Amino acid sequence: MKTILELQDDLSHFLKCADDITNKADKENRALTDGEGKDIDTYLAKSKDVQKEIDALELDQKRRETIAAELGKLKGPRDRAATPDKLNDAPEEKSPVVTAGWRTGKLVAYKGRDAEEKAYKSGQWIRAAIFGNFRAQQWCRKNGVEFRNALTEGANSAGGVLVPDEMSQAIIDLREQYGVFRQNARVLPMGRDTLSIPRKSSNITMSFIGEGGTITPNDPAFDQVMLVAKKLGGATLLSKELDEDAIISIADMLTRDFAWAMALKEDQCGFTGDASQTYGGIYGLTKKILDAANTAGAVDCATAGHDTFAEVDNTDLTTLMSKLPAYARMNAKFYCSSVAKSLVFDRLKAVAGGNSVTTLEGRPVDSYLGSPIVVSEVLPTSTGNLNNLPMLFYGDLSLAATMGERRGITVSRDESLYFLTDQIALKATERVDIVVHDLGNTTTAGPIVGLIGFTS
Repeated sequence: MKTILELQDDLSHFLKCADDITNKADKENRALTDGEGKDIDTYLAKSKDVQKEIDALELDQKRRETIAAELGKLKGPRDRAATPDKLNDAPEEKSPVVTAGWRTGKLVAYKGRDAEEKAYKSGQWIRAAIFGNFRAQQWCRKNGVEFRNALTEGANSAGGVLVPDEMSQAIIDLREQYGVFRQNARVLPMGRDTLSIPRKSSNITMSFIGEGGTITPNDPAFDQVMLVAKKLGGATLLSKELDEDAIISIADMLTRDFAWAMALKEDQCGFTGDASQTYGGIYGLTKKILDAANTAGAVDCATAGHDTFAEVDNTDLTTLMSKLPAYARMNAKFYCSSVAKSLVFDRLKAVAGGNSVTTLEGRPVDSYLGSPIVVSEVLPTSTGNLNNLPMLFYGDLSLAATMGERRGITVSRDESLYFLTDQIALKATERVDIVVHDLGNTTTAGPIVGLIGFTS
């Protein structure tokens, strides 16, 4: 039997399908055809049937809540009856959140003094919304934890459940902690599926004018950066025999895993995307820097034969830094993998003059010549030949790339696929887009430049 949430998904799907048919006719400025009218009648009839099922389940749920409430009154001592004039003034009591005695290890996803309380609320939400546990649903209602349906867009009946604020914020915090690209690119909210960002492509130019000469107007030119929201999702499996005593740890584990997976995919798209379906059509930094239109920002190592991390020297790095325009230097950073950091920056700092035993005993500071070093494992890690390939980057990523965010985190469940193994599949999705839009041209470097391996 379907849950209320699943039936609401069906209802949304049928009504949306009917609405799509009328919208199509309106756009084409015509009346509905007989076939379209019959399709709409069919969808409306199905929606009425689904609504009846929802009403029946909601009535059943109210009956159960009434029974539970009456039984609860019998378990404790009866309160002294209030006088009639005090009845309306009595404050509404809320069940306290109690986490003591619940098994938990060190929390990773939830921080702060109320970390366990937030994780406990998220765990109860998982039991209520994902596993359909009636007692957990009651607890959520009493404690203000919503497990409402996420309305879908388009004709998609596989809707989801909006995660509670505590879990959503923990995922967002961790995603921004793990995600290098998200931390450093410009991130914009998208109020609709597409967002156009105006970008100045040329400036006003000045010239000397002779006596009696005429000034030729020269207006700045603008073009558009287009963001198109794309759905990004991942899935995991949970046993249906959820240990109730471990809900805090389970909430922490799910939050951490979903946040890490989303951050990793965002980094892969932004840094190494090749515009294929694997990356949602996103064209990343390491691929775009090699385009013929961006040659000024692709800087060969200064010394021929330097095409591995172990061969890169200070001259190669300072040559790279010298190509960066002045406007991008205030927030400039190095971007590389941990392999590049160790073999290039840590190696050069360790052999530099002026070091002592004291400085070498300490942990190397993650910066080089005053610029921070940002590590992402999706950037090149090969210790072999990188001839004509990007090795590392330098510049201000926030001026070169934009990430658009259309929708928050939603979670969907499915019991049918893994029925025989007694597991539930959980899917988390978000809607984002990434555009690397400013890497300069053939004569002028953009706000981020890349060091290219140079064999000869």
